Amino acid sequence: MQLNIKIWLGDEKEHGFLGEGRYRLFREIERTGSLAQAAEKLSLSYRKAWGDVRAVESRLGFQLVNRRRGGSLGGASTLNERGKKLLEAYGRIQSNLHKQAQRQFKQKLEPLLSQKKQKNP
Repeated sequence: MQLNIKIWLGDEKEHGFLGEGRYRLFREIERTGSLAQAAEKLSLSYRKAWGDVRAVESRLGFQLVNRRRGGSLGGASTLNERGKKLLEAYGRIQSNLHKQAQRQFKQKLEPLLSQKKQKNP
């Protein structure tokens, strides 16, 4: 058994706009250099992926992805420096929180869960 946690960035009203799914989308954009390829890899429509990128950028108030329209050379999408730094920090926080949660689980919950069930008198 393990403890699972989810994190996301949200606004003041706690409306989330950057969580695991969109984080993976931005990582795939960086890996492939293409919004279309990233969307395909994650089984998203191009329209959904494009909407997710715009939604995050709109909520943050700045651009994360540099875009080059198609044409004879084809299009390209890459994370800009600010986008790279933001996703790197988000990933580090996520990893650290998961590690901390697992340590806490092993110390505090796992011993309780592994005890044999006792019959009520």
